[in-house]
Amino acid sequence: MREHRPTWLIVVAAGVFVVSGCGGGKGAVSTTIAATSTTTAVPADAGTWSLIPDGPNPLSPPMAWTGTDLLVAEGSCCASLGSVNLSAYDPSSGVWHTLPATPLTPRNYALGTWTGTEMIVAGGLASADGLATDAVPVTDGAALDAATNTWHSIAPMPTTLLMTNPTAVWTGREVLVWASFPDTNGREVVLAYNPSTNTWRSLPPSGLTPRAHAIAVWSGKELVVWGGSNLDSGVPYGDGARLDPTTDTWRRLPPAPVPARSMSAAVWSGHEVLLWGGDRGAGGQVGQGAAYNPTTNTWRALPLSPSRAKSDPAGVWTGRVFLVIGGATSGDFPPPGPSAAAYDPTTNSWTALPAAPPYPAGPTSNAKFSAAEREGGMAVWTGKAVLLVGGGDHVQQGPLANGVQWTPAGP
Repeated sequence: MREHRPTWLIVVAAGVFVVSGCGGGKGAVSTTIAATSTTTAVPADAGTWSLIPDGPNPLSPPMAWTGTDLLVAEGSCCASLGSVNLSAYDPSSGVWHTLPATPLTPRNYALGTWTGTEMIVAGGLASADGLATDAVPVTDGAALDAATNTWHSIAPMPTTLLMTNPTAVWTGREVLVWASFPDTNGREVVLAYNPSTNTWRSLPPSGLTPRAHAIAVWSGKELVVWGGSNLDSGVPYGDGARLDPTTDTWRRLPPAPVPARSMSAAVWSGHEVLLWGGDRGAGGQVGQGAAYNPTTNTWRALPLSPSRAKSDPAGVWTGRVFLVIGGATSGDFPPPGPSAAAYDPTTNSWTALPAAPPYPAGPTSNAKFSAAEREGGMAVWTGKAVLLVGGGDHVQQGPLANGVQWTPAGP
């Protein structure tokens, strides 16, 4: 199974998309009766797919949206490590371009996130020769300054991370990092990096059993972690916790109303963590979804999706719907049924999206596959469209270099 994890209702975020009134403060009470207006709802399946061309390299985490460009690291497979050299895709022109080479040695499983001014990357498994057999965990890092288009080194992390793609989110002040892996010692690492002071600090662990492929979603105030699995036994976990980085405290989540699983799609909607799909070990894939509300500390089950149960789908919040794209089943690829579906919390309903076009048949594609049929893809919302890149299919070994775009109809 490929290691692609590394993750969107609308939160106020620099360069992404801004929506007013997600539980914000109240203004003065108006004594004027406002004129009524009629809003025409645009169906969730109204929109168009378009193909994203091959980038200069296979595409793997870390990935970030800057507000104008999609930044993605160089992936690889098997004996080669890849690197955190970044390619940038401009959806307004449909063109890829390479960025200055990173000063860091070849590596994979590095953390990465966008702060609004810099792309920060650190850690991972690295080797000077780029060979996976020579790779060791490292703590060094660097930042790409968007204003000068140059890299500079940052302070090393206080500890190495683990052999899965770590979660890194920007809190507005710090890069918050969570990594957990059920290795021989079984450990969890929680760190925070302050770019202003170029310093790292260690945060307490959650106390959850070490696990791989859990969801980890930033709510704007807390990091919500749930699910995952033990890679040796395949046993999935159905518990979770949430971290408040201002107090450095964790709180356990109540039991969820859906089966335990790993490798789910998950997003923040501005009110809830929405998750769907995943792998339940020997039991195969799971198709149920759930929503967790941190304010009320409660879960609710989502209705059944028109998509078949899948693991490792991509998930993104468009400001209106939770879009789930791709994924894989144990035996079939592409899985039968819709390759993408949209969940609308306002109506508590799913809508299947039309099929995306295939890529022309070639050495890195298969014309019988929709371009959205990929597992472990990386998705972002630009404010106008969903970009899905990378991931893998059953044609090419290793991560894909291309992607697909969904542009919803209406405003």
